[in-house]
Amino acid sequence: MKYIAAALVFAASALAAPSEPRDTCTFGKYRCTNPNTGIEICDVAGNWELVGPCPKGTACEDLPQNGFTLPFCTNTAKVQTRNGRPGQSPGEKCQTPGKYDCFGPYAIQVCDTQNVLQFVGNCPPRSHCDYLNGIPFCVASV
Repeated sequence: MKYIAAALVFAASALAAPSEPRDTCTFGKYRCTNPNTGIEICDVAGNWELVGPCPKGTACEDLPQNGFTLPFCTNTAKVQTRNGRPGQSPGEKCQTPGKYDCFGPYAIQVCDTQNVLQFVGNCPPRSHCDYLNGIPFCVASV
């Protein structure tokens, strides 16, 4: 009976513990360095280790990615524009790595880790690129 009571007290104290702060080192967790010049990962021993520095002209920034916030080295310079629309074609600069966009009405492109737009693919026949909840999809043309 003593052991059951002790286990219940331990479980209650664990539930009452505050949630871990952002910079708590949990194996496999990533974060930006301080200052934001690179990306670190928490190793198996619970220490922050440098994954690598950000390339020249970029800085580490936490960005939303698939429901999580992850560090990316992003271009700190303003995006070049063409015809008043930033990043309209593959090969042009973009600001948010991992962000997908429509490439014209019939294709999809993505911003890569070097802040350059890359062609993903064409939409199938009788479909076009449109945004659903802010994400580009190939949808049936009516």
